[in-house]
Amino acid sequence: MRRKTLDSGLFRTFLCALFVLTCLGGCNREAAVGPQPDTDTPVGEATPVPQPEGLRLPVSLNEVMVALVNHAADPIWIAAWRNPETDKDWRNLERMAYQLEVAGAILVIPGTGPLDQVWVQDPEWQAWSGQLRQAGERAVAAVAARDLAEISTAGDRLVAVCEGCHRVFKPAEPTGGKFGELSPTAEDFVTPD
Repeated sequence: MRRKTLDSGLFRTFLCALFVLTCLGGCNREAAVGPQPDTDTPVGEATPVPQPEGLRLPVSLNEVMVALVNHAADPIWIAAWRNPETDKDWRNLERMAYQLEVAGAILVIPGTGPLDQVWVQDPEWQAWSGQLRQAGERAVAAVAARDLAEISTAGDRLVAVCEGCHRVFKPAEPTGGKFGELSPTAEDFVTPD
């Protein structure tokens, strides 16, 4: 019998995220990730998230963003151009939306990267992480409602959050050299006449 396996780095990130969410308050969103800033809160005005002493991700924040955020955001963006058609497509989008919400929550925990500790202590970084979490939450709701217009809006919000954060924290090299690829755009789905 053939078994499906997860990439070990992605699997470790998921295990770490589950551990963090359990340590910070279980299933209650407010307890697990703290108060959620509203989307109108200007970046940089977030209240710093308290961090348990010594808690550290086993990978860099760049690796979390490239392996988890990019991987999960791409199908949400793509759904605006190539609409989900089957239950399997919708389930996949749902998984990706949850991954985005979790990624926003764990991006306030330092990892192994050289700037990770500095980033997570920066209120602007924390605000962007909170906005990513909210964008993921919005995508979860849109997928649950199977609302293509709202999925497109959630995708637009993801683009705004990712690009805004990258302008401040990673302007020169968005992927930090990991995987060497950027997210697809609408042009990637245009078929030649």
